[in-house]
Amino acid sequence: MKSELKGHTLVIAIFLFGFLLYSCGSEEEESVDTLTGEGFERIATATEIPQFIEPTPTPAVADEGTAARNMWVYLTKCVAIDISNVVVSRGVQGEWMIMPSEGSPQEFGTWRVLQNGEVLPHNSRAALWKNYIESTCDTKILQPAANDVLSDYDASIVLWTQLAKCNPEITAEMLRAEKNRKTGSWVVVTSASSQDDFGVWSVERDARIEPLNERAEEVWKALRLVEGGDSESTQNELAAQCSPVIRNADDARRRLWTHLSPCYPEMDPYSVTTTWDPANHLWVAVSLERPADTTAEASPSVWNIARDGSISPRNLSAEGTWGVAKSGNC
Repeated sequence: MKSELKGHTLVIAIFLFGFLLYSCGSEEEESVDTLTGEGFERIATATEIPQFIEPTPTPAVADEGTAARNMWVYLTKCVAIDISNVVVSRGVQGEWMIMPSEGSPQEFGTWRVLQNGEVLPHNSRAALWKNYIESTCDTKILQPAANDVLSDYDASIVLWTQLAKCNPEITAEMLRAEKNRKTGSWVVVTSASSQDDFGVWSVERDARIEPLNERAEEVWKALRLVEGGDSESTQNELAAQCSPVIRNADDARRRLWTHLSPCYPEMDPYSVTTTWDPANHLWVAVSLERPADTTAEASPSVWNIARDGSISPRNLSAEGTWGVAKSGNC
């Protein structure tokens, strides 16, 4: 009985010893038994190491603040501008759209800022600024505004400064400006309180002026603005070459009398009546002077007197009088 117990104990011990040997081995290898022609052969196999997926990189421009800073850094290569004047909105495919604020001192156009930080122009104004900045700030390409036109009053003053050179009776209050949201410029028209219509104008944020209709082109042409010696003069520094300016009815009356008085010295300037013609933007004057034909009965002469001082006879009596005055054969 004791011998059988010893035998069982020995078998169990051998079995446990074998199991421990089988369980032990390299941490980096596993062993497997393979049946060959000569019996079982133990082959070591490498333990498989799990593979990790590389995470997607975080975009360089992930928020509005970063997009604004990228744009601000780009613009300040050539101009001084506060970052608060850079307005950011969400674009498509993770892009950011950038444009100037209402109070921005510069109209630098609309831009796209990509996720990788690249800054691209989105409209023609931005493309012009891109050329300017990449040219190392060549002012022949672009003249950034020193004092930008930021309000309707500023726009009216800019236009008034030019028009008043040949139309001194006009005041800034006679001009009314509205913002063009599409272009950022100002559209300026004449208010209802003005006696005359000076047309429709565009005043850019950099103070450039452009006539937008036929009447404005007439007024602009009459100014005959010319540059001084400095080729980089601004419009405010341009000189007007307009003819004598007729501001009111009294100016029109005296203008006609000045031309006729050498041959009609008895003519009283206050006997000339004048009426403003708003459709044609001139004064209609009526005078009664001695007819060229002394045997003929005197009849009123009708005249047109333009703002630039030019006089045109409008009936037969005026044509006869004008012929005598111009010839000097009084």
